[in-house]
Amino acid sequence: MSFLVILICLTTNYLWLKDFDRFDDGWFFRFRCRVESLMGTTAENSSFGWVVGAFLIYAIPMLILFSAVFLASGRGFGIPTMVLHILVLLVAFDRTQPGKLAADFLAKWNDADFEGAKLYLEEEWPGPELSAVDGRMGLLDYFCKQLIYRSFEKMFVMFFWYIIAGPYGVLFSYVSYQLRDSHDEKQAAGLVKTISMFVWGLEWVPMRLLATTFSLAGNFVQCFESVKESFWSFALDSDNAALLYASSGCAMAGVADDEYGSIGEGSDSADIARGATRVGALLALLERSQAIWLAVLALITVFGM
Repeated sequence: MSFLVILICLTTNYLWLKDFDRFDDGWFFRFRCRVESLMGTTAENSSFGWVVGAFLIYAIPMLILFSAVFLASGRGFGIPTMVLHILVLLVAFDRTQPGKLAADFLAKWNDADFEGAKLYLEEEWPGPELSAVDGRMGLLDYFCKQLIYRSFEKMFVMFFWYIIAGPYGVLFSYVSYQLRDSHDEKQAAGLVKTISMFVWGLEWVPMRLLATTFSLAGNFVQCFESVKESFWSFALDSDNAALLYASSGCAMAGVADDEYGSIGEGSDSADIARGATRVGALLALLERSQAIWLAVLALITVFGM
């Protein structure tokens, strides 16, 4: 059923919900604030109320999902259960497709509206790194790095944990990412550190699988050499976005470079052409990687490995 659920989710995401914000994550923000206010999980609070708060933030949605799956189990030839799995995956998926993110960015990039492109990035991916970006090519690097990591955490991580732990793995990942992305200065340091460790654990295997997939979908020799350098790294402070971006750059070596390598450098028109080609090559790499994961999952489903 896993292969069918993922295939249906991808089809629904691409054909029906292409430009539609299908789910509002505001419910989680309100739920988290309510729990944390009850438990007093602030940075000024020296107690371990944040431990109970974090437990409840994970446990309550899990309990609701478990109850729903239990009630749906064995009914309607398994269709209600499948629908629940699909809904959980769709909730965890990105609100905007990578292709739409790229199209919105390139619309400004191709018009040489670099200030508008930076404002777009500030809306989509605000962060301290963006303020340090220097020049239009630095802006492009920032976009490509964030695009590949967003696709990774919103799609490939969810695929992996759905295959491993079903909808519960997806919901755990979703809650972890929501807690990480919605934290503020008032949150307890212990909670922030714990969530960071959870995210690191959730991403360790999928990141290496995706980097290996890049070597199969692109330049195998260069990408695989890059993968080997960091494959057995267990550093908690590693920048997974940077590692994935480096692997994707190696995978596109000899593919994207051949397309825009002959274009002159230094002028706006040259940089615009190079940037558009690089973004297109990155999207193609992500699509090929997604196809490889689906093919492997189909083989596992067919042969029951």
